Amino acid sequence: MIKDITGRQAIILMAIVMCATKFFVLPSNLLTTGHQTVIYVMLLFFVVEFLLLLVMVRVSMLHPDKTFYELLCDSVGVVVAKIVYVLFFVFFIFKLCINIIETYTFFLDTLYDELSSVLYLLPIILLAFYMTYIGLRSIGRSAELLWVFVFLGLAVALIASIPNADFGYMLPIFDGEVDNAISVLSSNSLWFGDYLVYLFFFGKIKFQKNYFTKFAIVCGIVMAVIVLFMAVVYCIFPYTMGMIHYGVSDITHITAHITNIGNLDWLNTTLWTFASIIQTVIFAYCAERCLSAVFNIKYKYISSSISLLILTAVLFILNFRLTTLIAFVQSPVRFLLPILLFVALNIITVHFICRSKQKKQNRMRGIIYD
Repeated sequence: MIKDITGRQAIILMAIVMCATKFFVLPSNLLTTGHQTVIYVMLLFFVVEFLLLLVMVRVSMLHPDKTFYELLCDSVGVVVAKIVYVLFFVFFIFKLCINIIETYTFFLDTLYDELSSVLYLLPIILLAFYMTYIGLRSIGRSAELLWVFVFLGLAVALIASIPNADFGYMLPIFDGEVDNAISVLSSNSLWFGDYLVYLFFFGKIKFQKNYFTKFAIVCGIVMAVIVLFMAVVYCIFPYTMGMIHYGVSDITHITAHITNIGNLDWLNTTLWTFASIIQTVIFAYCAERCLSAVFNIKYKYISSSISLLILTAVLFILNFRLTTLIAFVQSPVRFLLPILLFVALNIITVHFICRSKQKKQNRMRGIIYD
């Protein structure tokens, strides 16, 4: 079976996808009302995500030639598998909405005085269609070329901003607002769950030596950097978090110039665009795969066109307004991620139970044969 991506590309894709949209409005959404406590709760949440992701990696390595949909059909049946994929489709459509609207408003506030939503969306839709039609292989190669720029932008922002942060504001660790912090995280849950993208890499990866170890190290570092970024933002603006709009650019405003280069937020905005592009096309790919599996669509251009038309309709219903999107995400839709998390946990549990039974049956057959 020909594989679409290498282990290195899978690691790079996951690293970029996990952090791309967490540096725009999410810091303000979380820290304005959750304060420093939400950072510690988020750290615990990331530990759970990290462990679950490692289990997913192990399952994919045990079944290198099976897609997640095929594993679902084998373990819970075709009907349940299709229902799960419908939920995944809805999840990725809203993830795309978050990504596109955040990036649109980010550009509108930082680079342009006026920017037509139609003119902004058209090239993105065309790019997403082209990349999903070509397949995961092209997305993996693009990420392999662009990841340096993404992490250069993040490194520049952190290195320039950390000296201005007073980490004393991170104390006390838990100040009695744990319930409030959990509620805030729940209201913004759709900004998380990016690790679920890995499920759509099943059967597509050409595993290499020490893949599991490298994957664990890189993804662990990425999650730690996200937590560090949140802490830096809060410790720079502890009393004015409500005035922060986009964490990735606002933390560089306090550093006026580096010699003759100019404002760091301009450099950072340019570099961080690559992360948004990669995340957009990978979410579009996952949505297309879901639609294709649910309705047995054989031609990619059909499933890709339908999924992108649905995305466009949802974006225009939301009117490209971030406030409308946030209000919608904080509605009952926020329970979509916990539902998918529960589904993933149960499916993985079923997988290991079935695998254990299979091993037991094989041992029993060996004994009988002897």
